[in-house]
Amino acid sequence: MSSNPEALLEEAVQLHQSSQFEKGFKLAEKARNAFLEDKKPERAVEALRVMADCTINQRNLDKAKQLYEELLEEAPSKWYQSAASWGLGQVAAHRMDYTAASNWFRKGLNLAESIADQWYTAWNAFGLGNSLRGIGQLSEAKGNLQKALSSFQAQNQQAFASWAKRAYSEIPGDAQLRDKEAKPWLCPLCGSRFSPELAQRLRSGQMVACEYCGTSIG
Repeated sequence: MSSNPEALLEEAVQLHQSSQFEKGFKLAEKARNAFLEDKKPERAVEALRVMADCTINQRNLDKAKQLYEELLEEAPSKWYQSAASWGLGQVAAHRMDYTAASNWFRKGLNLAESIADQWYTAWNAFGLGNSLRGIGQLSEAKGNLQKALSSFQAQNQQAFASWAKRAYSEIPGDAQLRDKEAKPWLCPLCGSRFSPELAQRLRSGQMVACEYCGTSIG
């Protein structure tokens, strides 16, 4: 294993992309410590972002929240502020706190759009659209899901674009559901609405897996 922090960070990113989140976290942490020793704070911030992304994917919500808050505090640019806001929105979405999630995603979206960044425009718009579904603001949810779809398609991210399409298509069902329940139960990653059976298990405190993307929650 290389001791070069740039090589360590590059490998950490590759591990994250291949869903080896624990290994990715450890290498990113190693890279961050080396960057800090070398007085390279901006590279240390990038390593922190990778650490946080690995942690949210391991569903360690308390640790992820702490890391994204650190990222927000250290962020040297609007891009990193947008990344941190997206991460904090994800933490809230995993906890089904759709009001807090919508606030974070809206902040992240505004930051991303102010610098014309397609990646975090797409992800924050997607998160905002789904969290607005959670609090019943369905008209605004539609607009943000359409924005997410366009941004994903512009980046040729067809898998994520399909998530945005699916979430948009479920909005009529959200409206009907709100007559019976206080809120829909949505996958925090892909936005799919959980079936009544899985929603009942979530309400009782059990862990379930999304039937569409496989994300575990609970």
